[in-house]
Parts: sequence; C-alpha cells; structure tokens
Amino acid sequence: MTSAYESDPIFQTNPLQVLNIVTRIQSQEIALPDFQRDFVWDSTRTAELLGSIMSRYPVGTLLFWEQGEGQAFASRSFDGAPSSPDKLPSVLVLDGQQRLTSLYQALTGSGDERYFIKVDEFVDIPSRSVREVPDVDFEKAIFSMPTAAKTSRRSRPPQPSHLPIAEVHQFDDWLDDYADTIENDPDLPLTAKEAKSLYREMRDKYISPLKTYGLPVLTLPSSTSMDAVCTIFETLNRTGKPLGPFELLTARFFPQGVNLRDLWDEAEANHRALKEFRIDPYNILQAICLRVRGSAQRADVLKKLNGEDIKAHWQSATAGFAGVIDMIQSDCGVTSHKWLPYGMLLTPMAAVWDKQKELKPLERPQALRRLQQFFWASTFTTNYDQGANSQMGADYSRLSKWIAAGEGEAPEAIGELHINATTLRTATVRRKALYSGLICLLTKNKAADFHTGQSMTTTRAREAESHHIFPKAYLTKQQGAESSELMLNRSLIDGETNRIISNHAPSLYIEKMKAAYGEQRLADVLASHAIACEQGGGLLKDDYTTFLDERLEIVIQLIEEATGKVIQRDTSPR
Repeated sequence: MTSAYESDPIFQTNPLQVLNIVTRIQSQEIALPDFQRDFVWDSTRTAELLGSIMSRYPVGTLLFWEQGEGQAFASRSFDGAPSSPDKLPSVLVLDGQQRLTSLYQALTGSGDERYFIKVDEFVDIPSRSVREVPDVDFEKAIFSMPTAAKTSRRSRPPQPSHLPIAEVHQFDDWLDDYADTIENDPDLPLTAKEAKSLYREMRDKYISPLKTYGLPVLTLPSSTSMDAVCTIFETLNRTGKPLGPFELLTARFFPQGVNLRDLWDEAEANHRALKEFRIDPYNILQAICLRVRGSAQRADVLKKLNGEDIKAHWQSATAGFAGVIDMIQSDCGVTSHKWLPYGMLLTPMAAVWDKQKELKPLERPQALRRLQQFFWASTFTTNYDQGANSQMGADYSRLSKWIAAGEGEAPEAIGELHINATTLRTATVRRKALYSGLICLLTKNKAADFHTGQSMTTTRAREAESHHIFPKAYLTKQQGAESSELMLNRSLIDGETNRIISNHAPSLYIEKMKAAYGEQRLADVLASHAIACEQGGGLLKDDYTTFLDERLEIVIQLIEEATGKVIQRDTSPR
C-alpha cells in the first residue's frame, strides 16, 4: 500500500554538482528571492566551506523553490552574478544563499576576494604521496587576497605553487607550468614527470570535488502554497541551535564537579562587558587552552582541556576578557561590539592579561601600551581575517613573553606591519577590520559632532552612525567618480546632521558649519575626523579624488602613531 507521502511528496530531493549550480547561477536560472538578506560571510567562512568540500565533508542541505507561471516573489541575482531584469529564474533559493554565494564567487573569481590553494600543503614530496584529509592544515592550504584595485583582473598568485580557485578547470595547463618550475628548482627532488603524476593524484582527491561535489538539494514544487513557503522559511531561520564545543564540554566536565553553564551565567553577571561585547563562552575555553596547552585549536580545546584546568583558570580568564574590553573602550575607541575589528583578537589578549597585573604599578602602563600596540597592529595587518585559531596560538606564545618587558620576539603583526597606502586607499566598508579600525581611531581622536561641535564621548559615539562625507547621491551624479563606499569616505555623523547633509555637495554643508561656529572651530572639528580643511583642499572644492588622497595621508599618520610602525606610501604616479 502506498502512503499519501509516497504518492504525493511535498518536496523532491536530489544532489546537484557544484559546477552545475555555479553555471545555473551564472545564467540566472537560479536566483534569490528579493527579501533575502545581503551576503555577509567573510573570507574565513568561505575558506572553511571550500575546505569542507575539498574534504568531501557534508556542508548542509539547500532548499530550492521551483517557479512556475506567475512568480510569487521578486527575485535578484547572487552577488557578483550577471543581472538582467528581463530574465526570470526557474528556481529560487530559500536556504543556502551564503554557501552558494561563497562558492560562486570563489569559483568564478568575482566578489571582493580571490581565493587560492597552496597545492604543496596537500602532498608529501619526500614520500611522493598525497596527504590524507586529517593531515592537511586547511587554514594554511586555502587563503584569499583582496581583489586588485580598480580592475576586474584576477589577483596574481603570490607564488607559482598557489593555484587560483577560479582557475581549477584549467588545472592541467597550470600544472604544466608548475611542473617546469619544480624541475628547475634544485631544492625539490622531483622531475617534471614525477611532479605531474603526484599533483594529478592530488587533483583527483582534492581539486575535483570543487567541480563534482554533490550538494544535497530539497526542491519545493511550484505548486507549494505561499503559506507553506513562508512557514518553512521562517522555521529555517529561527530554530535549531547547533551543538557546539561549549555544550559538549559542559556535559563532559559536569561529572568532574565543573558546571560550565553556571560558571558562564555567573561570569556574565559579574562582568557586564561580556554580554555587551557578545563574548562567546567558547572563547573563554580557548583562552584557558592557550594558557595551559599553548593552542586555541578546536581539537585541542575538546581533547586536551580537563576540569582542573577550568577550575584553575576560569575566573582569571573571564576577568581578563573584562579587563581587555575596558582597556579598548577607554584607550582604543572601541565603544561597542559593532566597531570591534575582530572578536577573536580579544582571546590571546585576555589570556595574557594577568601578565601585566603581576607587574609593579609603575611598570604596568608600558605593558598596557604594548598590548594596545598589538591590538592596532593586528587590526590593520588584518591578521585575523583567516586562520584565526592558528594566529591566536602564534600570538600568545610571543605576547606572553613580550608584554611584560618588551623582551623576546614581538608578535608577528608588530614585527611586520603588512599594509600599505594602496590597500587603505582602495578599501571599502566591506573590509570590516580596516573599516572598524578607522572608526575606532576617529573615536580615540575625539571626533567632534558635526552638528554641535561637541567632542566625542562614549555615549555620543554609541549614538552616532557611520555616514558618507561625500554623499552617495551626490557622487552618483558625478560621472567617473570613484566608489562612494570607500572607507575613507566615512565618518561618525549623527542622524540629524546626515539629514542636513542630504545629497548636497560638501562645500555647501561645510559653509553652514562654518557659519554656525566659525572658521577655527570648523577646522578643529574636521581635523578631529582626520579631514583636511585647507581652502584649496578636496572637501571645499568638492573634489572627491583629492579629498581621498588628503584624508589617506592623515589616516596613515594616525595608524603609524597607534602601531609605532611606518606605512609604505605609494610612490608611483596616479
């Protein structure tokens, strides 16, 4: 006897290969309903997804909805995909937007980042063998670089062994070139023929899934009622909390007399900052693992921590987070979680917080300044964009020795500040760490309110928003103008002032400010926002490009003061 479900299923299930889905997104056959949120994943999550697919691990189910006559929802293309108003999709994605956008951008070379594979991480050259999945460090093996400024060309691979993921379909051509490089390298004991054989085996194991991996798809038929679709979509977005490491360890440590849930509730009650800055209790466990095992890797947190470690370090670790948050609020301009460049950056800082507390009172200020220097250098080096767990371990091992007396090897970000003027000049608001770092620098610099001229306070900073200095609507009218979404075109401006600015040329609203509180006070207000105010400057001339160049130099000086490092200027002609 056939059940009702078997005879008339609510949905169809079948896997679709990654390449098939990417091709259908490119042709706009698969699109998004217009009510879906924007793409928000950062490069780290995209790299993790790529690693899971290369490992042939499950990455979750997708939910599609077939579209028939009379499409129910307005649709839009995926970020980076072609868009044509006349092209109606045959399928809408109800669940899986972030994953599919990440895969589409990585495999087509679109979006703000270009992704690369370090192929040598997947092979053991001395034994002429391909590594197994557990032996590959995917945090190192997959990395990204920002899209080259002002061009649609792909970023060049940093080294010959770095394969652009957008070119995996041309792997054999790439391998021909790389095999020649290997044969000409006296330090690599491989002939071109041996290299090709080894890397083709690696291709079949790790590269092929980027094209052939089958993503499980549930497809609702076009006949599914609007009520049913809405109910399904709402359910997907409000239920189901994943079982994480903190929950697993709560169960493990309970027999050892350690109740992590009670400890966390008590910590939040004692340290309001933990909740305000949305500290995950798992971060506390990572800080403890850094102290006792020198690692923040998930495997080490899960396998190597024990109840005695928690009892010995929990109180001081949570106090360390509270102390670090208080410091970056008061001394680094981080007024709220919204403007925190990296949440993960707090973990190694909290783990070493006790080091400065152990010093004599007159020695602590220097230690705190070193910790602040580490915060700023890590922010503008963007070290925590990828491989954050590995970065925490590396930073802790150096911080714990360097913070107290400035002796020993300094953390990587302080030793080498990998940032230049071009990166800052072209960064958009999507470069979260750089953008947040800029806003925090302005808050630290007491950026005065545009409307009242009052100096910035923590309360005012929380109420102010980041708005355009050159209005977006104004720049849209200027043919050939650079993007309005560059971070250098943003500052903390209250809502009332932003409404006054509206879509006017900067020279118009600057004149209103000048009339309100005088030329000198106007100069002081603009200077507090790292804005040049000379009579012939870009702001007063409504010259956007000149304004950006002028502000870039001022921002560089603020970063150099905060990090103690010199930033490389662009010496090439513009």
